[in-house]
Amino acid sequence: MSNPLWEFSLELYARPGVAAACIAAQDRFAADVNLLLYAAWLAQQGLELNRQQWQALAASVADWRRRVIQPLRALRRDWQGLPAAAALREQVKLLELAAEQSQQAQMLAWHRLQEPQPAQLNSLERALSELLETSVEERDSGARGDLVRRLLSLLA
Repeated sequence: MSNPLWEFSLELYARPGVAAACIAAQDRFAADVNLLLYAAWLAQQGLELNRQQWQALAASVADWRRRVIQPLRALRRDWQGLPAAAALREQVKLLELAAEQSQQAQMLAWHRLQEPQPAQLNSLERALSELLETSVEERDSGARGDLVRRLLSLLA
């Protein structure tokens, strides 16, 4: 089945600077990159979610992210300096990508059951701020604000 969210995400993520900014959000603030990309996808369609919807969506994919995606990512990163594991590392990378795609399929199914509202002014900025705030492990609001502005310039 076609997944317009996945197709959008692949195109957006391939743009210069997007991957680096998303990974910074993931590594510094424990942000879910799929949720960041979903926020950009919604904004492109002129839609937004309210705070309760964002929380419900994040909760609906949290177990998958914690039990599948994060362990695969940790393993792939751990093997980064092992030349003998290079081929296996690429296989883990493909599994991680498939797990990300599966999460986005779950998100799209969730999306189809929702009623997103028409986007208001600055809806993407609010969504990014909220996603970094709710997942924040680092309490540096200045760094978070800088990253939100960087993501906004890349994802809008």
